[in-house]
Amino acid sequence: MSVLPDLTGGEVETAVRLFDLDGDLVEIVGLHRGHIHDTHVSTWSVGDGAEARRFVHQRLNDWVFRDIPALMHNVGVVTRHLARAGGQDGLTALALVGARDGADYAFSKDTPWRTYHFVEGTESYDHPRDAEMARAAALAFGDFQIKLSTLPASELRETIPNFFNSEARLAQLEDACRRDPLGRVAEVQRELKFIEGRRRQLSVFENALRTGKMPRRVIHGDTKLNNVLFDVETGQPRCIVDLDTCMPGYSLFDFGDLVRFTAATSDEDERELDRVGVDVEMYRALCDGYLEKASGFLNAFEVEHMAFAARIVTLTIGMRFLADHIKGDVYFKIEREGHNLDRARVQLRMVDAMERRL
Repeated sequence: MSVLPDLTGGEVETAVRLFDLDGDLVEIVGLHRGHIHDTHVSTWSVGDGAEARRFVHQRLNDWVFRDIPALMHNVGVVTRHLARAGGQDGLTALALVGARDGADYAFSKDTPWRTYHFVEGTESYDHPRDAEMARAAALAFGDFQIKLSTLPASELRETIPNFFNSEARLAQLEDACRRDPLGRVAEVQRELKFIEGRRRQLSVFENALRTGKMPRRVIHGDTKLNNVLFDVETGQPRCIVDLDTCMPGYSLFDFGDLVRFTAATSDEDERELDRVGVDVEMYRALCDGYLEKASGFLNAFEVEHMAFAARIVTLTIGMRFLADHIKGDVYFKIEREGHNLDRARVQLRMVDAMERRL
């Protein structure tokens, strides 16, 4: 299953010491972040009056990411490409720390781990403080895509087949419904009917890729606001994190996912659906920021379909949550019964709001 078993402090320390870190280990604390991996932060004293240094360690979920060598190949290629591209507008590239054997990751008791340099003086947000923060995040992701535009898609591997493919996600949902292992399909008929009514829309971007109307590019693939680290003093973006889904895809997936998360008027798992909607002011700020950076490489089809992308990406993520609920919550971490169903319902309600307001 996708949920990783708990580890003792000694087991975490054993894994951490596999990496090329100098100094004395002071402490390791858990960092509760994300749906997939387990994350810890270590602090190291280096002596001689120097400031302690911190590092981020992740126990990788190899149930979700079955091909860890391919995953870490992509992360290594992307981080080094971004480092070569250089900082701009205060942005810095996420940096891996190598294992003591020289690899980008290490195994502890058959479990893969990786380590990043901690980006000090930053914080993340689940919701933007204001439209200006939303615009700044869109600028950062636009800059991220510009830098990746010079990285040939052929250099990256497809770690999760059809990850961005809405047609494939619909097929996976339908397969989950046919199997119905826990008898949950009966309770989600309204959601399934909503999705069925938009079946034709789910092929628009795949058809555009097939016909060449829209190019395949290297993208981030998970452009939630909380994957931007903001400087605590300036309030400006400093670093884009969570690079696991950097793969060949279509650029508007990144924009659509950014709108889905950042322009939402509620939490991703809100139970009171009357609170769910889309903030049009935030949407406009995201458009302005993204286009300021990305308009130089987007083609006319991509620009024209930005609002549509927000709807389709949100609908696609909703199908993923719904399929996981039907299958028994085997992909996304849950904290309560029906958690993925709550997430799915929020996405579908947002699609409805986008259709009416965007």
